[in-house]
Amino acid sequence: MFIKEVVKKNKGYEKTFVYHQLVESYRTEKGPRQRHLLDLGKLSIPKSKWKNLANRIEEIISGQTSIIAEENEIEALAQHYASLLIHKDLKQIQYLKEEQETDYETIDVNSIKSVHARSIGDAYVALMALKKLGLDGILKDLGFNERDLKIAELLIIARMVYPASEWATLRWAKEMSAIDELLDMDISTLSHSKLYRISDKLLEHKAALEDGLSEKERTLFSLEEKVILYDLTNTYFESSQSSTLKQRGRSKEKRNDQPQVTLGLVLDEDGFPKQSHIFKGNISEPGTLKKVLDQLSQGHRKLIIMDAGIASEANLGLIKSRGHDYLVVSRKHPAIKINEEDLKEIHHDQRNQVKAYLYRTEEELYLYCHSLLKKEKEASIRRFHQERFEADLKYASESLHKKRGTKKYSKVLERIGRIKEKHSKIAYFYDIQIKEQDGLVTEISWKLKDDQRLDERFSGSYFLRTSRLDLSEQEIWKLYISLTDVEDSFRSMKSELGLRPNFHQKDSRIEGHIFITVLAYHVLLIIQKYLHREDVYMRWATIRDLLSVQQRITTEMKTKDGRIIRLRQTTEPESFHYMVSNALKISPKPLGIKKQKI
Repeated sequence: MFIKEVVKKNKGYEKTFVYHQLVESYRTEKGPRQRHLLDLGKLSIPKSKWKNLANRIEEIISGQTSIIAEENEIEALAQHYASLLIHKDLKQIQYLKEEQETDYETIDVNSIKSVHARSIGDAYVALMALKKLGLDGILKDLGFNERDLKIAELLIIARMVYPASEWATLRWAKEMSAIDELLDMDISTLSHSKLYRISDKLLEHKAALEDGLSEKERTLFSLEEKVILYDLTNTYFESSQSSTLKQRGRSKEKRNDQPQVTLGLVLDEDGFPKQSHIFKGNISEPGTLKKVLDQLSQGHRKLIIMDAGIASEANLGLIKSRGHDYLVVSRKHPAIKINEEDLKEIHHDQRNQVKAYLYRTEEELYLYCHSLLKKEKEASIRRFHQERFEADLKYASESLHKKRGTKKYSKVLERIGRIKEKHSKIAYFYDIQIKEQDGLVTEISWKLKDDQRLDERFSGSYFLRTSRLDLSEQEIWKLYISLTDVEDSFRSMKSELGLRPNFHQKDSRIEGHIFITVLAYHVLLIIQKYLHREDVYMRWATIRDLLSVQQRITTEMKTKDGRIIRLRQTTEPESFHYMVSNALKISPKPLGIKKQKI
């Protein structure tokens, strides 16, 4: 073996590129020839040490022990490249048949070592769920060739098991996972630029992919799609640079200091995504609904459930004009007096009690709901903000009597304004008085304006409003509570599927990153639906952690007669792997065994 330097210059581009290859010479009838073994990238070691590196790689592969110890840098490189070459050779070997004759060898047990360990259990389950969903077939119908299809699968699986940027995804695929063996593809030359191009291609077919997945899910789980859930969230960027999509707006994550984009998600009553839409970070929530309604399948009257932020009067009228019904958190409250004895209990469990009162008009139903759990939560929020608001006011008041404290009237007004903005949930209910003399503030005082209105604001009560006149109190409340499915989807995408952090600068790459997360969520739901049938309810983060302990590993040993045996195989499944494989009706142990004797 020896190392060969290659100098390449692209046409129309003056810069030259230098990289190195590991090659070997062999004889043919027509004379000596060279065989390419491995791309080494660009070596940083001096040319005088290339031969040492090549010799050490050959020694490792053949199982020989070096007489002279090499420098640490040469040894580390040799071990790395030898591992890659061994793995490359093993990939060319056919899997052993399940039923094999016994194969006895006398080996040196002290020579046994395990190398090239890669996680496989998590990626395997994700791939099998992706196949059950038929995503590979949809991509093939959209014109993806075999390699592009596999790279698209790699991107989606990586987002599920190792959510990160394209740079980190590439490192995961090459150095941490057996995804290349699962997909039966060579990823040694795969670049992050290629990942970006496939991301762009997926985004180009966004509408067709969502329609195809929706149809597959409808068939797999007999979905009716009579109820549509719609909500919005936003995700911020670790960058201050804005773009057409990246705009500063009201952040639901309290990150108003960073630009953001808005994601709208449409789910059916079973929690499967029907549509996803990406909007500017500063878009008005009510203005997003028309695009959703334009893409809803026609023919069946649907009940559209939304939060108060989207439920403007104009949008409710738009829903009715399209032949659908709505169920929303009402922005307006009917002028009715509700007594405690009028309330009817519609839900009661260990955590919560909900009482309700149904008020009918000719065209709508209003449901007043009082939740004990919501009341406790709002009481905690009220206490939190009140204590801090009054503490900030007290500190501002005490500053008037300190030597370097803020006393100037205009500066005090600015300070009070910032305090009110910081605690906007509670500041509205306070009356703040500022006494001033000769341009200096002498006293700051405050008191509650309306105790009753404050109690009502944090009472744990709300009104629901629907155009469906046939629904009972329990049905209205349970349908509204299903809106938490959208919130769970957003939570899963953000915490488990890499919706954030998002470091992209170009709008198309931002959309591609988010769309891959949505595709990964489709696959995640398939896994969870099958597990729910077996009464297994776990967060995806827990599932993938338990699955990831299953590894693909190469075991190497020396025989008595000096030969080397290498076995590439998967570790035995544990109880959790059996449970998941039983739920998904797949084998608990992916891939077979490969054997090499040299």
